[in-house]
Formats: sequence, C-alpha cells, structure tokens
Amino acid sequence: MQFEVRDNTIHVLNYPDADMILGLPDSQYVKRLKDMWLHWWDLNEAKQSLESMNSNNSDVVNRALAQNSIVVFYKCFGKSEFRDNSLKRNKILANFPPEAKKVFDFYKDLRDKFIVHDESRLSQALAGVILQSNKEHPFVDTLGTVAIAERFKSPEELKGLGSFHRLITVAIQWVETEIDKLGDLLKEQYKDKEMADFQGFEPLRLGVPTQDEMYKKRY
Repeated sequence: MQFEVRDNTIHVLNYPDADMILGLPDSQYVKRLKDMWLHWWDLNEAKQSLESMNSNNSDVVNRALAQNSIVVFYKCFGKSEFRDNSLKRNKILANFPPEAKKVFDFYKDLRDKFIVHDESRLSQALAGVILQSNKEHPFVDTLGTVAIAERFKSPEELKGLGSFHRLITVAIQWVETEIDKLGDLLKEQYKDKEMADFQGFEPLRLGVPTQDEMYKKRY
C-alpha cells in the first residue's frame, strides 16, 4: 500500500475505492500495535547496521555500526515512559536455550557499561616511562601514554556479533507475530461498524513535534 502526506494528512494512493484514512482511538490494543511498529523499526535498523559492516569500511565506521546496532536494539527493552509496551527478554526467548539469554545479557552489559557509560576496563589508558639503561643521569627523557578502546574487530568479536544478529532476528520475528495478532484483533473489533460509527474519528495526521512537544509522551 502506498501513501502520501498532504498538509500533514496521510492519503492512501493505491487501495481500491478508499478515499480516507481515519486515526483509531488510542485503546489498549491500538497503543500496543503502535509500540510494536516502533520496535519493528528499531530492530530492523539494528539488523541493517550489523549487515552494513564489511572489510571495505574503516574501523571507525564498522565500530559505529556495531555500537548503533546494540544501542538501538536495547532501546526496545526495559522501562520507558514513551512506550508502555517495551519488549521482554524472557518472553521473547522463552523457547530458546539458555545461551540465547547469555548473549542478550552480554551485549546488554556491553551497552550499559562500555558504549553508553564508561564503567568497563574494556577501555584502558596506560602511562609509562621510556628509559635508556646505559644513559647517564638524568635517566628520564620521555613519558609514554596510550589509550585503547578498540572493539568489534577481532574474529572472536565478529563471531559474537553473528550471535547478536540472530538474537535481533528472533526479536523481529516475535514482534511481527505480535503485530499480526493485534491487527487481527482490531479488524475483528471494527469489521461490523457502520459508517456512522466513524463520524467522530479524525483524519490520520503526521506532524513534526514542536520543541515543547518533543519530550512529552506520545499517547
């Protein structure tokens, strides 16, 4: 189905005989469906970020892609004031072996303690003195320092990202199943309505939030 936006109102282009799109009231099912679509968007960005890593990229580009994938994936989990329907690790991985939860927890810790916050020894800074043992006093000419924060480059790390990619795929499949279920429930709820029942519904609109609206809850 194709759409276009005119004057902030969404119009359908290629659905036979349809001449309007009305917004559904924010019921429990509607809000959950909206949240699932936002999760689907984020999860696919996480998946595509990993799939965009390759040997032709610079190290910094591959690192940025991996870190973006991890941050965006975990955006879908945990408590959020904007999404009442955050994804749950135990529910999505209920039928998978314990190793799947270990992968989830490993990258969650990596996100929390290394990528987003500086609470890990994966980043290291070293300082040393450079000496010539046969030199006369004074012995110290040079101090040497080095900072190391390299990630997502070694064969082991790339193999681990393959496991993380499978985790993302599992989450996408779960969300798509949930979207189908919610869509069916809502179609069943509205299928016998008369046109008069839709009189109070507003046209579906798409607008850019103002600076004041930007950090207020969606619905």
